[in-house]
Amino acid sequence: MEVIRLSGDYLAGKGVDDGRLNAEQLLAHVLRTERLQLYLHFDRPLGEGELADFKRLLKRRAAREPLQYVLGTAQFRTLELRVDPRVAIPRPETEYMIDVLLRAAGGRGPFDAALDVGTGSGAIALALAAEGIARSVVATDVSAAALELARRNAGAAGVDGVEFRAGDLLGPVKGGTFDLVLSNPPYLAEADWLATEPEIREWEPRVAMVAKESGLGVIRRLIGGLDGLLRAGGWIGFEVGSEQAATVAAMIEACPGFERVQVHDDLAGRRRYVFARQLAGVGNGNGDGEAARSGRRRRASRNRSR
Repeated sequence: MEVIRLSGDYLAGKGVDDGRLNAEQLLAHVLRTERLQLYLHFDRPLGEGELADFKRLLKRRAAREPLQYVLGTAQFRTLELRVDPRVAIPRPETEYMIDVLLRAAGGRGPFDAALDVGTGSGAIALALAAEGIARSVVATDVSAAALELARRNAGAAGVDGVEFRAGDLLGPVKGGTFDLVLSNPPYLAEADWLATEPEIREWEPRVAMVAKESGLGVIRRLIGGLDGLLRAGGWIGFEVGSEQAATVAAMIEACPGFERVQVHDDLAGRRRYVFARQLAGVGNGNGDGEAARSGRRRRASRNRSR
């Protein structure tokens, strides 16, 4: 407990939020035990080797390296994923996005074919497959290094049914069709990126976080490439910045063939998710006619929800 107390104060002095909690997690990692066990054995002396290993990790965290990178893993729903600076760290907001999807789609599932654009560590793709939400999943990423790690995570988790493809956004799936397309794309503007904590700004991959056009550049390209990608009745979903949801919803509403455009809050009450459904009969890029477009606009307006 003395080591935890001193280390927690040390991290707090370096600007680390929840310094004591971080110290507990680092020490539990070194001792290969659970945090609860630290308190059940609070008077246990540390060996020289254990203390040396702990100090090494403590210095890394004090340098504002993210805790997940120091530990080498991050939890995502039912999965434990390996993470390092090749990929952005999976976050609770993205975990919750999948819960919102299941509610928005009215309990539909499993989806026959899903696409995760910008998979990073593989978090979304692997969760869809592991939880039986989708029968098959294609995961794309522009970073070959990220895909290497995502494949390792799939193997370590024993998750089948996920195919990883390298390339920019929708390029690797040209000609394919899906009934679910999800993405947690880069959406930070440059100024927002520069204002983030050192854990983000100095460690996480910029390409996974920052986009041009005030953070909307990548999302705009994704929406512009949806024609012919979604099957009739299929769903799309994006995680976006808290000030971007209305704009992204309007982008989707401007595309022919979508209905039930919905904006949802995250657990903190921030408008972070945009979902929409492809109209039945207009999948695969078929036109929907002016009457259907008018109906789509009316339904989108009625169904916009928090």
